[in-house]
Amino acid sequence: MSVDALVPEAIGGAVTAATKPATPANPATHERVGHDRNSGLGSVLLGALAAAMIAGRFETAALAIGVGAVGAALAGAGVPRRPWWTALAWGGGLAIVLNLYLIRGTPLRVPLLGQAPAFELPRVFGAPATLPGLAAGLLLTLRLAGAALAVHALRAAWPAERAADELAVRVAPLERAGVPVREARAMIGLALRFAPLLAAECRRIARLQALRAGRAPRGWRETLAARRAVAVPAVVAAIETAERVATGLEARHYRLRPVAAPGGGRAAALLGWLVVGVAALWRA
Repeated sequence: MSVDALVPEAIGGAVTAATKPATPANPATHERVGHDRNSGLGSVLLGALAAAMIAGRFETAALAIGVGAVGAALAGAGVPRRPWWTALAWGGGLAIVLNLYLIRGTPLRVPLLGQAPAFELPRVFGAPATLPGLAAGLLLTLRLAGAALAVHALRAAWPAERAADELAVRVAPLERAGVPVREARAMIGLALRFAPLLAAECRRIARLQALRAGRAPRGWRETLAARRAVAVPAVVAAIETAERVATGLEARHYRLRPVAAPGGGRAAALLGWLVVGVAALWRA
């Protein structure tokens, strides 16, 4: 009897990604995760992500962006969609404004052609816009762009539950310290596999509730009531799905499979660490 006969169709890939039947395990025969190029590419992109998060100079932030852009092209990620650009614009704008007024230093003066003195930005609660604040805001914006670009590329290189497998491979030594790596991988893999299914169920419930209401909600009270009317059945559906999955796994005697041996090559891992090292050491 197949697993699909016990649980919903979506569990087929999730079970194979995180679990396996209870057969004797032989560590010498563990398959390697990601013999293809994307496994090593993910290691480099993880380095770019870490470098963007700790970059202290414009040069290292630009390095992280460059590595992320090349990685996105090699992974076939394509151009980010409009929500990605919108989130980046809002985050960058907020970072620039906050740093502009929160960091003290030389006031920022914008020279105007044919006019003197130079134009100054308006003060906010008595605090002037400063030149160091502008520099810090621009640097933080570049760091946000580098991190967002690396994550965008990683989504293409390690789609869905493969990301959980690849990350588990890289933190497998932590199991010796008692960190539940395999349990976390199984939970993340199942969550990634069932997220689209639960999202579709939420949309279906929302359409049904809208048809029952007969009209669009008016005012914030009706909006909150409509959201609550969708949230409660959606949570119940998620719990029922989790129970079916658990029943199916238990009936088939599935257990957590050992973490596979690392793949992707040492060269890619060293390149990723090199990018992180440059960003960490070149900060002065």
